[in-house]
Amino acid sequence: MDSNLEAIIKKENKNRITWGFIIAFLCSVLWGIAYVAFTMQWIVPPFGDMSAFPEGAMGMLVATATILTFQIALTVIILSIFYLGGTGKFADFPRTASAFKISKWYAFAAVLGGPIAIYGTTLAIGYIGAAFAASAALLSSVIGAFAAKFWYGENITKRAWTGIAIMVVGGVFILNPPQTIAEITNPAAPDGLWLGYLGAIASFIGWGIEGAIAGRVIDLTDSDTGLQTRFLAELGIWLVIIWPVYILLIGPGAVYTALSAALASPSFLIWTSLAVLSGNFSYVFMWKSYPLIGVGRGMSVSTLYVLFAIIALYVFMGIPTAWWVILGAVIAVAGIFVMYWDSGDSLLESTRSD
Repeated sequence: MDSNLEAIIKKENKNRITWGFIIAFLCSVLWGIAYVAFTMQWIVPPFGDMSAFPEGAMGMLVATATILTFQIALTVIILSIFYLGGTGKFADFPRTASAFKISKWYAFAAVLGGPIAIYGTTLAIGYIGAAFAASAALLSSVIGAFAAKFWYGENITKRAWTGIAIMVVGGVFILNPPQTIAEITNPAAPDGLWLGYLGAIASFIGWGIEGAIAGRVIDLTDSDTGLQTRFLAELGIWLVIIWPVYILLIGPGAVYTALSAALASPSFLIWTSLAVLSGNFSYVFMWKSYPLIGVGRGMSVSTLYVLFAIIALYVFMGIPTAWWVILGAVIAVAGIFVMYWDSGDSLLESTRSD
């Protein structure tokens, strides 16, 4: 009887791991394709000519905030009505959001994943390009694995540590310090170009720590209602904190001009909706993978998105990618596969050490 029970448990664990990797892979496909929509947001009116925004670096900051405010607002609306409504979980959403001991952690995740990570990567897309932004964010899995390890003892095998080290090497190629310094110090560089590189760094730090938080708090709630709580908290941060700050800095007239110009652009609203259905919906799969295979593995497999991003940007938009970015991405992905090909026994270990 005990041997039969042990066999059933072992089979269940194998199924859990298999589905964890499948779900994380689906996340990578959606997130990679989303970079086409993320890029188009910067091309269509009013962002193509930036005439509706202040000049210089402040204009880029305000434009980025405008894009992301509309994006998260549509995310809350679309996922609430169609996803939570379609899965019969909408009634659980208010209960999760009103449980402060739990929702405060989702709010913390929203700060890291929204105004820090997504703000950073969107600035990087606007200043430098989508392929660079996508590749730089690969390092989020390294940050997530370290945070989960030292915060709540998520196991990281020797092979996984090797994979992380390889990914760090890839990250050095992607960021390419000499090229970065040369571009920032170039007198002909766009005003505030350094914000794009700073945004790239903020993106992988923010998403990495957010992943560790998600891996912990999802133990207490359903991942779908928890994720929507995180999205709602992010929308609140934009509306209650960030935009009042911009009103103080540039005045209510400039803020109204920026927001109304975006609202009046059908092409922007269409591409933002596509960004929500691909990029933001990929979060659903990523968060579902965390309880199944752990934050380190979940984020690592999900970051295969960079391959789909580079391919999609070239196929659909004809955008080439610098060789050092491609090389760094290939090295980082090799590190991901090192983490993936753990032995069967190590994969069947609990993702927690306690």
